[in-house]
Amino acid sequence: CLTTATVLVGSLFPSLVLASIASGADHLINQVSPNLNIGIEVVDVTTGVTLYQRNQNKLFIPASNMKLFSDAAALMILGPDYRFRNQLSMGVSELKKGQLDGNLYFKLPGDPSFTHDRLMNLLCALNEWKINRIHGNVVIDSGHANVDAYPPGWMARDLTYSYGAPLSPVMIDANRMLVTVNPAERPDQPAIVEVDGDHGSIVIHNEVKTRARGARCGVSFVMKEDSNELTVRGCIAVGQWAIQQKMAIRNPLIYAQRLIKKLLAEENITLDGNVMLGKTPTGSLLLATDTSKPIAQVMADTLKPSDNLYADSLYLHAAAKLKGVPVNWNEAQTIIKNFLQQQTGIPLQNAILTDGSGLSRNDRVTPTQTVGLLRFLYDRFPLTYEYIAALPISGRDGTLQRRFKRPEQQDLVRAKTGTMTGIVSLSGYVYTANAHTIAFAIFINTLRGTKPSVAGQSRYLVDALCTYFLRQKPASHSWAKNVPLRQRIQYQKMPAQADLQRGHAAQWRRLETVVKHALQGQTVAVIFRGNELLLRDNQANASSVLNALRTLRNKYSFSVALTSKDKPTVDGKPLVLWSELADGQNEAKRTWLIREATN
Repeated sequence: CLTTATVLVGSLFPSLVLASIASGADHLINQVSPNLNIGIEVVDVTTGVTLYQRNQNKLFIPASNMKLFSDAAALMILGPDYRFRNQLSMGVSELKKGQLDGNLYFKLPGDPSFTHDRLMNLLCALNEWKINRIHGNVVIDSGHANVDAYPPGWMARDLTYSYGAPLSPVMIDANRMLVTVNPAERPDQPAIVEVDGDHGSIVIHNEVKTRARGARCGVSFVMKEDSNELTVRGCIAVGQWAIQQKMAIRNPLIYAQRLIKKLLAEENITLDGNVMLGKTPTGSLLLATDTSKPIAQVMADTLKPSDNLYADSLYLHAAAKLKGVPVNWNEAQTIIKNFLQQQTGIPLQNAILTDGSGLSRNDRVTPTQTVGLLRFLYDRFPLTYEYIAALPISGRDGTLQRRFKRPEQQDLVRAKTGTMTGIVSLSGYVYTANAHTIAFAIFINTLRGTKPSVAGQSRYLVDALCTYFLRQKPASHSWAKNVPLRQRIQYQKMPAQADLQRGHAAQWRRLETVVKHALQGQTVAVIFRGNELLLRDNQANASSVLNALRTLRNKYSFSVALTSKDKPTVDGKPLVLWSELADGQNEAKRTWLIREATN
């Protein structure tokens, strides 16, 4: 039997452990500043014991940690297997000799993952009906038709960048574009400006010049909100790396209208009317249906890269499902707050959930509310695995891919990051050294007047605190478990997929460099496109480029396709795939396409 002394020591042990944990956390914070505006709550969900608290009931701007709330609501309202359904239909009309006398209808519920390829697949259904002319309009019936593009509290400076892409009636390719600026082959020529995947929907004003040298050169990008006109200004040096910029499409509706017309024209379908917003009449004939990934996977596409458009779309769609009709931001906040409070029992009266993404500076939550949500989801088996699996993994993927990469950290933190000017946050789950799972929330909101030397350490402090809690051995109901040193699983010994992808991108940048160096002095424009190089060759014959590429092939692995009038003479093993250049097909005498070669 236990002696009195043993019982006394057993009862004191948890208190001593908690005091030690608190002392260590306080020391880390005080090293930066004892007056830092930081809020923390850490709870051992294995035992239910609170391990550490500091300003836990104070409201903080959570930044992207708001996505924990919006995605939780979407998961609970829609379910992990829910899919968005995008539909194409035609109304009561006449179809005669390929001409549709009536309207075509797109019903789009607000799927943030909808792409122009999926749009094209829907339009391909018209070929089955042999439609070659639409004597009517294309009507877009959208769940976001009357929703403001931006929630209250967004900053104007965020709207140009890809992370500030607006919500819109039609969301194609997440309302973003990648702009690439390549130098021309000679100085004083206009640079080559391209928009990835563009079908003529973006009007480009190219004011970038190619210079002999890159001193004092730079490129700026300005997008007009009302017309999707992109002006690119500046200069770039011959032989310089291509410059790439991800940008938001400021008016996605205009973009979609132009794109739909362009895609119809590519399918040789004439549209007599316009592309406009409207409603699908009851009884329309369904032509095709496109479905998204399940919500469980869309959540991962939201939380891991911290996608603001995805989060806001899920937030509004979940609220609309509860309401039964589309809703705007203010109404969505009331619906989502009430739902989460009723479902979880967490008091959210003082919380402000302005949007789903956390880009609004109006958002406010407390560490206790955040950890309460994490604990609720951890304890609900139907939700637990989908929710935790959607979070970034330390040292492996998402916004944590480059953080916590040491062997004793990697894969042991599943958490949502958050960063805005003056704001750093991290909330999620940690698997401790003695096999306990803890839920934590850390918010730092830098106050006005804080020294830059202090503000600059916020990210370091958050990571240091998380690592500190990761190393702890919180007591169980009796004694702390003695867990043997973890053996790394086989896949942990290999590079993460994100590292491999980054290495692959670096290989293409290296190839861009060596190709430009090899062709230096030749009248050839080298155009970088991410995973391929395009060479516009206006020289008298193909031999100069061909010889340079043959030399490079001895060291680098790549394949080559050539489009030209005349087939080149190649001795020995063929280097290129040749296709004949049609009249008026290209502005260059020949075009070389360099792509990855299969192993």
